[in-house]
Amino acid sequence: MKKKKKIKSAAAVLIVLIVLAVAAIFFMVLSDREETEKVAPPRAAEKRAKPSAAESRAAAKTQPRAAKDAVPPPESGVGTEAAPSRTEGRQVAIIIDDIGQDMKPVRELLDIDANITFAVLPLLPHSREAAETLHRAGREILLHLPMEPLSYPKEKPGSGALFTDMNNEEILFQMERNMASVPYASGVNNHMGSKFMADEEKLTLVFREIKKRNLFFIDSRTTGNSKTQAAAQRARLRVASRKIFLDNERDYSRIYRILMEAARASDGNSPLIVIGHPYPETIRAVREAGKVFREQGIAIVPVSALLSKSKPEGAS
Repeated sequence: MKKKKKIKSAAAVLIVLIVLAVAAIFFMVLSDREETEKVAPPRAAEKRAKPSAAESRAAAKTQPRAAKDAVPPPESGVGTEAAPSRTEGRQVAIIIDDIGQDMKPVRELLDIDANITFAVLPLLPHSREAAETLHRAGREILLHLPMEPLSYPKEKPGSGALFTDMNNEEILFQMERNMASVPYASGVNNHMGSKFMADEEKLTLVFREIKKRNLFFIDSRTTGNSKTQAAAQRARLRVASRKIFLDNERDYSRIYRILMEAARASDGNSPLIVIGHPYPETIRAVREAGKVFREQGIAIVPVSALLSKSKPEGAS
């Protein structure tokens, strides 16, 4: 009798254990399901955050147009001209002359996303301030060296000018003053100078001084009778020449068109150097053309980058 009771008790205990085990398994399954439901939405959200290639293509159709099309419609039908075809490795140097009289155009030009080169006139109210501001901004600086033009005295080259009737000591003294007023210059280009640039002896003296300071020279080509190459060979100075003037006419549409043509002319083999001035029309054209250049893979580079790449005649 007692034995039967023990068997019944053991069976009851076993049944209770089985029931508890089943309940535990059911609870675990239910908990796992709830946990899965909690975790699932974030994974789905993550998946939605990474659209498929098809979704990306569809979305691209609704995005703003490329930088080339973002340029405001230029005046006089400039916008109807085709932009230069995309060619990697094309480089253009843009030099802005006559810096130093006013800081406003300097600030406007620094706001442009382009590595413009700045040519600073000596001994002006803001020559040193401009050079220091540009240096802090990491821009290349040239001394824009005033020289005697054929039209003198009707046209005056300004403070710090070199004249052909100066003796060697006077020229070197003036060079020293000019250099001191434009710190951080890595090179020199001429301001006016149609008469001085045609004097090989005087120019050689200037080039030797520039060479001594480990600088380079960019010929602004204000005369067809320039002795740059001959003087550069004698002084063993690195030189290059301006190819295009942007703003002989202060017309935005024309300046913009010239920049587009310059981009097409850049073949990557010879230095393409263009020169402009801090006119509002030029600043606007450079800003808008720069957007097209970036879209087309054309880099605006410091003029020294083209100089070292090309190693023109007379370079050392």
